[in-house]
Amino acid sequence: MVSFHRSASSETENEAVEAAEAQTVAAPPLPASAAAYPRVNLMPEAVAAEARVHRAKMSLVAAVVASIAVVGGLYAMAYGSVNSAQDELDAATAQSAVLNAELTKYADVPKVQAQLTSTRAQVAQALGADVRWSILLNNLSLTMPTGTSLVSFQGAIKNTVSSSSTGNAATDSQFTSVLGHPGIGTIQYTGEALGYPQVAAFLDSQAKQNSLMDSYVNSIAANTDSASGGKGYAFKSVATVTDKALSHRYDLKAGS
Repeated sequence: MVSFHRSASSETENEAVEAAEAQTVAAPPLPASAAAYPRVNLMPEAVAAEARVHRAKMSLVAAVVASIAVVGGLYAMAYGSVNSAQDELDAATAQSAVLNAELTKYADVPKVQAQLTSTRAQVAQALGADVRWSILLNNLSLTMPTGTSLVSFQGAIKNTVSSSSTGNAATDSQFTSVLGHPGIGTIQYTGEALGYPQVAAFLDSQAKQNSLMDSYVNSIAANTDSASGGKGYAFKSVATVTDKALSHRYDLKAGS
């Protein structure tokens, strides 16, 4: 007959196992990284120092290379700018040479212009009193009343019209109308008319001319000319010429 029983030694072993399990459960967890473990530097100090020096040298070399690259880039830019500026200077110099040649070619132009201006001023002064007598006589012929005709015509004009007075009292009085109005010249007519009304109509036609003023008859007499058959009257008339009769062909233009 077999009997089962626990011996004291077996119980002791079980208690030891349970105690070990309890200790295993209560033990702290292992660290998550290897950083918690102690590190051991086995490299000699001389080797580490040499490595640091090597790294410093490499850093300096890299800085020097970068500096050289920057300086090289700046130099290239400056060189390009200098070349561009030199090209512009050369082009400007060439253009200046061409302009100087043109300037030499036309060096006499200012002198010629000054002479031309002086000549124009002299012409304006000499011919400033130019009157188109053909136009004046044509206007008179178109306004001559019926029964009148001109036999002779004589006109006189100031040499210059730069001022209202020539400085010569005799000349100034010569070109002053019978009513005291200053003019630039006079016209003397010799004409024929059938009668006094026709002479008056002739004076009226002269009064309508803006180039004439203050016309009057200084003599009238019966016509004794055998060519006209002794009919009608011969008269003499005087009119003062106004500045409206000037042609202005020789006046100085603006900018001349």
